Amino acid sequence: MMFIADVMLGSLAKRLRLLGFDVLYDPAYRNNDVLRLALDQGRIILTRDTALASRPLAINHILIGSDLVDEQLHQVLKAFPPPDGGQLTRCSICNEQLSVLDRKDARDLVPDHVVATVTEFWRCGHCGKVYWKGSHVRNMRGSRTK
Repeated sequence: MMFIADVMLGSLAKRLRLLGFDVLYDPAYRNNDVLRLALDQGRIILTRDTALASRPLAINHILIGSDLVDEQLHQVLKAFPPPDGGQLTRCSICNEQLSVLDRKDARDLVPDHVVATVTEFWRCGHCGKVYWKGSHVRNMRGSRTK
């Protein structure tokens, strides 16, 4: 499942990426950019903008009803369950696929207490951000079951 999020949904885009969804997001995208990319790449538009959702070319869209990111996430996950095993497969910043990072290689990249308590790490080959399953993952799992 591939999405594109409008300028109002940056936090939702990050959360969905952490759950394994392919979500294009750039705050510089104008409505015409969102429509063009959605059509060219077969993406579903995520928007809070009723004017964008009502445009004839925005056939595949979800009009997000809440300002709260947890409720937004719940709305999307109700319609589209996350990919199996998708957690921490995409970078929340740049949407690129993550690669497994050896624990010893993570040592200089994360806080000491994290290395002491976590065994699995991932890294984005594009921007270099390092990920591990912490409280944010547990919190998102909770959003899925509401």
